[in-house]
Amino acid sequence: MKSASLRLIVVAVLIAVAVIGGHLLPGLDATEIDREIRNGLHLIGFALIAAVIFEALSMSPIRAVVTTLLLVASLGALAEFVQSLDGKGYDLADLYRDVAGAATYLCARIVWNWTTAKERSSVARFSARMVSIVLGMLLFLPLSYWLSVKQGIAAKFPTIMDFEGRWDAYTYLPVNAEVRLVSTTSTGNEFTGSFVDVLLLHRRWSGLVIKPVVSDWSSYQFLTMRVAITGGHEHTISVELSDVEHPGYRIQHFVGVQSVGPDSTVIRFPLRAGNEIAGRPDLDLLNATAIYIIAKTRHTSTNKQEEIRLNLDDIRLE
Repeated sequence: MKSASLRLIVVAVLIAVAVIGGHLLPGLDATEIDREIRNGLHLIGFALIAAVIFEALSMSPIRAVVTTLLLVASLGALAEFVQSLDGKGYDLADLYRDVAGAATYLCARIVWNWTTAKERSSVARFSARMVSIVLGMLLFLPLSYWLSVKQGIAAKFPTIMDFEGRWDAYTYLPVNAEVRLVSTTSTGNEFTGSFVDVLLLHRRWSGLVIKPVVSDWSSYQFLTMRVAITGGHEHTISVELSDVEHPGYRIQHFVGVQSVGPDSTVIRFPLRAGNEIAGRPDLDLLNATAIYIIAKTRHTSTNKQEEIRLNLDDIRLE
């Protein structure tokens, strides 16, 4: 009886941790990478819950598996309901991950249990146990991968984004724009390696929102980037920042605006200029959450259908 009660307490604690960690803690959705880390935690958390439930049930294996999956699905649905109350919406994909984590554990456990029968040969027992171990390792693979991706990007700091590598794309979002990565072998004062090509779809508000992996910018004075704009005329680039306390582009901190031409050039924006603007809240450089890089331009009078493109690369702090 005491053992069963202890298992129920452990289940309750695991449920609380899964709900709080997966849904309510701030910062887990700061970037797409963080969301993938959270998704990995979903798999592991609900696999642990399934393990405790399955081991606590005293019934046939098939009935225990079905009961465990039903309970896990119910708990996952409850967690999503709690998330909806917090204003984050109901995400069926999270529920699928919860059930997938539980199912993966159950498969690994059943395969392992199969090897305990005395009539199994040594080869069959070894093979089945290897399959069980691989299934267990699969639970940790997504989380391990995305943690390594985050650490890899963080290791390049103070480079915010150089567009080299596949997963850098998970830290930015287009704003009234179409974005593609371009690879080049140009040398000299031109773009090298990979850079982002942004087709501007709105003359007054088009560009990128970048969500940096590292948020502590307190040791730096400038945000720099290599830019060029082709098509139209009278191009400018404005940069605004958001911090944890003041998210959203309507209340972000204005950093600066500079004119940009078709030739590639490096421009620098002072990070602390926004603190001196009347009516703007002080920028918390310990908790930077987003960079808004917005291009403003006018079409030429002779060809208003001309495409206007922003080329952007090597965004870093100095």
